[in-house]
Amino acid sequence: MTTENLLRITITGDPGSGKTTFARTVSEKTGFPLITTGNIFRQLAAEKGVSVTELNEMAEKQAELDHLVDHYLVGLNDQPGDLVLDSRMAWHFVKNTLKVRLTVDLDVAVQRIFKDTAELRETFRDLDHAMEEVDRRRKSEILRYKTLYGVDIGDERNFDLVINTSHKAKEDITVEFDKTFAAYCAKMGRTITGF
Repeated sequence: MTTENLLRITITGDPGSGKTTFARTVSEKTGFPLITTGNIFRQLAAEKGVSVTELNEMAEKQAELDHLVDHYLVGLNDQPGDLVLDSRMAWHFVKNTLKVRLTVDLDVAVQRIFKDTAELRETFRDLDHAMEEVDRRRKSEILRYKTLYGVDIGDERNFDLVINTSHKAKEDITVEFDKTFAAYCAKMGRTITGF
């Protein structure tokens, strides 16, 4: 198998959209290994003693923080194997991927994140504080990626599939993905059982 017909699924999304949970589901369903670049950023934030939001803002001025992740992603183009990538920018750096973006309404995102702060290793005083931080993080990421790469991570035209997860059941999201993934497999000349 050549790198031209590898199946690579890049999943990005707004904070609170369910991106990581969805990536895990896709990995389990396809049997492809999951790589989560957000863990690299969370580890860097912990090492620096700052929140992920604060590290995002630092990265606006310190491009080397993003370049650590970028070089890793670019290197995947020469590596064998099908993959699921949970990453803000893998869709931009990894070739021939199925590009999936999850969106979510801000109020729904805040409710989700506020209930699940342990996973993000962030602490919010209350819902208002969570709303401010999530909005700040979204804006920081959009600005940072426009500045670094000249791309708008919020522009739906960059993606093969965009799903607003605000009021959809997990099963409905999976059905939407399955249809698009089956078409992607056919385009890549591959057959995966169950799709």
